[in-house]
Amino acid sequence: MVCVDSMNADRRAWVIDGVKMIIRKSLLFTGLFSIAGTALSAYVNLAGNSADRMLAQPHWMIRLHIVTAFIGAFLLARFIVGSSAALQVPVEKSSYGVGMLPLAGAVRFLIPGKNGFFSALRSMQLIGIVVCLMVQFVSVIEAPDLDGRDAPHEQPVRRNAADGTLAT
Repeated sequence: MVCVDSMNADRRAWVIDGVKMIIRKSLLFTGLFSIAGTALSAYVNLAGNSADRMLAQPHWMIRLHIVTAFIGAFLLARFIVGSSAALQVPVEKSSYGVGMLPLAGAVRFLIPGKNGFFSALRSMQLIGIVVCLMVQFVSVIEAPDLDGRDAPHEQPVRRNAADGTLAT
């Protein structure tokens, strides 16, 4: 009795240590991946040599880019870490179908139901990644002067295929 209890305790300790190691590895990967994405976004937004080619952005837009880069990288890392576990989720509502093959006759095949890989949580992670990626390409420019002094107004030109150009 004592030997069995000590084996169960050893087995439980081994399982708990394995779970802790997986959590540490996934948190380490998530943290490093998020920091790398944030650093890349900060470099692109704050580097001095890119200012020659790009319009200056307000500080709040640069902060928004950096924060969304962190969030997007975090969501992507969690999606990657959870992929292997999501593939192991048992399939719900599976059924068997019967198909007819000319040379083999009737064949039974499994029709899998919804699995955990595309659960609501993972779908929301994907949507969050896409939204954060879209925010990275948003830029703000100064509004044009609308009083009309900067750009001359051209008269609109209407075209008629039979008569050529008509001026108004």
